[in-house]
Amino acid sequence: MLERRPQERRGGEQAGPDRTRAGAPVSAVRVLAWWAYLLGAVVAAALTGVAIWFLLQEAAGDPKLRIDAIRTGLTVGLGAGGAFALLIQARRQWLQERAHNHQERTDVLAHAHQERLADAADKDAAERRITEKYNTAAEHLGSDKAPVRLTALYTLERLANDNPGYRQTIVSIICAYLRMPFALPTDQEGGPDPVEGQRAAVRRFHTARAAARAGTWPVAPVPAAGAGPHEERQVRLTAQRLLHTHLQPDASVHWPGIHLDLAGATLIDFTLRGCTLAGADFTKATFFGDADFREATFFGDADFTKVAFSRDADFRKATFAHFADFTKVTFPGDADFREATFTGHTSFLAATFSEYVDFERASFSGHTEFKGATFSGPTDFFEATFTEDIDLREATVAGKIDLREATFASVCFGEATFAGEVELENTTVSDTAANHVLPSGWRIEPAANGGHIVAGPTSSGESGVGASR
Repeated sequence: MLERRPQERRGGEQAGPDRTRAGAPVSAVRVLAWWAYLLGAVVAAALTGVAIWFLLQEAAGDPKLRIDAIRTGLTVGLGAGGAFALLIQARRQWLQERAHNHQERTDVLAHAHQERLADAADKDAAERRITEKYNTAAEHLGSDKAPVRLTALYTLERLANDNPGYRQTIVSIICAYLRMPFALPTDQEGGPDPVEGQRAAVRRFHTARAAARAGTWPVAPVPAAGAGPHEERQVRLTAQRLLHTHLQPDASVHWPGIHLDLAGATLIDFTLRGCTLAGADFTKATFFGDADFREATFFGDADFTKVAFSRDADFRKATFAHFADFTKVTFPGDADFREATFTGHTSFLAATFSEYVDFERASFSGHTEFKGATFSGPTDFFEATFTEDIDLREATVAGKIDLREATFASVCFGEATFAGEVELENTTVSDTAANHVLPSGWRIEPAANGGHIVAGPTSSGESGVGASR
C-alpha cells in the first residue's frame, strides 16, 4: 500500500506532491525506515537497563529487593516496547484510513469524470442526430416531389422547436428556399383543372404533414398528375406559414431574435402580422397578392429597397425600431401605414405610391425622406408626427394631400409639386428656428396655442418652391 517516493525526477527537479487522476494534490508519505524499528528496540532496552540499574542501587544487598528491582525494570522495558508498538500500530491505522479516504475521493472524482464523458458523448450523439436530420431535410427540399418538400419543411420546424440554437439556421434555409426562382402558375386551356389540382395538393400537404409529425421520415411520395407550379405554390405557402406562426410572440413555440433574409424572394399573400423580428431584408422581393405587416415589430433594420408589391400593402401599427428603408418601392395598390411607429432613420426615397397612401397618426422620430417620391392618389398625413426633419424635395403629389393636425419639427418641400388639394388645418411646426423650405405662397404664422401653423393654398392649381419662415 505504501511505497517510497522518488526524491528527484527527470531534469533534477525536486519531487512534488502526487496527484489523483482528477488532479487533486496528495502529499507524499515517507516509509518508516528499518533503523527506526532498531532505534525503538534500543531505546526500550536502554530504559530497561537504566531502570534495573537504578532499582538495584536502591535495593542494596537485600536479595528480595534485588529480585523485585529486576522484575520492575523488565516491566518498564516491556511498557516502553508496548508504547512503541502502539505508536507503530496507530501510524499504520492512520495510513490505512488516509489511503481509504484518498481512494474514496479518487473514486468520486473518477465517477464524476465518467459522467462528464458520458454527457459529452450523449451531447455529441444528439448533435450528430440533429445534423443528420437537418442535412436530410435540407437535401429533400430540393426534391422534385412536393410531398417530400413539405415533409422536409415540417421536419425543419420540429428541429427548430426542439433545438433553439438551430432556429436561425433553419429559418435561413427556409428563406433560401423562398428566394429560389418561381413563376406563378397560369391556367391555360387544355391544362390540368386548377380546382382539382388544388384539392390534390391539399391532400398531399396533409399526408406529408401527418408523416412528418409522426416521425416517419422519409415518406413515400404520393403520385400526382399535373404536379408543378400549383404544388410548388402550396409548398411556398407552407414555408411562409411556418415563419408567420413561430415569429408571433404568443405562438405555442416562439422563435425570438430571428432575422429574415428574403432578398429577391417571390412571396404570395405574405403576412407577418403581429410578428417580432430582429431584422429583415426584403430587397427586390416581389409580393404577389396582398402583403400584411400589421402590428409587426422590427427591432433591427427593415430593408424594403426596390420591393415590388402587386396589390395592397398593410403596415398599420407596425413598429420600426431602427432603419426603415423603402427606397424606390412600388406600391401599385393602397399603402396603409396608419399609426405606424418609425424610431430611426426612415427612407421613402423615390418611392411610388399609385393609389391611396395613409400615414394617419404615424410617428416619425428620426430623419425622414420622401425625396423624389410620387403620390398619384390621395395622401393622408392626418395627425402624423415628425420629431426630426422631413425631406419632401422633388416629391410629386398628384392627388389630394391631407396634412391637418400634423406636427413637423423641420420641413423641406424644395421643388415639390402639389397638383391637387392641400389641407393644412392646424398643421403645426414645433421648431420655428429651423430652416424650413416651403412651397411658394406658403408661410408660417403664429398660432393661438403658441405653436405655428403652416398656412398656404387650400385648393389645387399652385405649385413651385419658396423659402419662407
